[in-house]
Amino acid sequence: MKKVISLCLLLFLAACQPVQVYDSSNITEEVVVKALQGNGVNLLEAEFPKSVYGSKLENVKPRAYEVSGKPFFIFEFKTENDLDKGKKEFAKKTETMNLVSASKFEKRNILIFYVHGQNLNSDSVPFEKEIQEALDGISEG
Repeated sequence: MKKVISLCLLLFLAACQPVQVYDSSNITEEVVVKALQGNGVNLLEAEFPKSVYGSKLENVKPRAYEVSGKPFFIFEFKTENDLDKGKKEFAKKTETMNLVSASKFEKRNILIFYVHGQNLNSDSVPFEKEIQEALDGISEG
């Protein structure tokens, strides 16, 4: 009888363990880069001096690129929930900072910062339309 109860308890505890399941709706940085380049956004891998836009969020370090000499950071989070936590962390880090103008883009588990330095009220931020169109063109999982 003790063996049966022990076995049941063991099975119950095993069932309670979180299981990391691959979410096919997540996308990779590689897919994003190909979509951007296919839409006329030429990305060059780059390194920039320490920047809040390129700092780790939720233990995810972004890949750094440049678009026409401007910093461009792509974060690939494990889940959309992690992305939300990363955005909250960024907001908390920067709440008292005076930041250079940047555009933020999201697609499922991907977060992008394009640090263009243009006036935020400008209707003509270079590549902004192309970036959004490329992300919109990535099919849902």
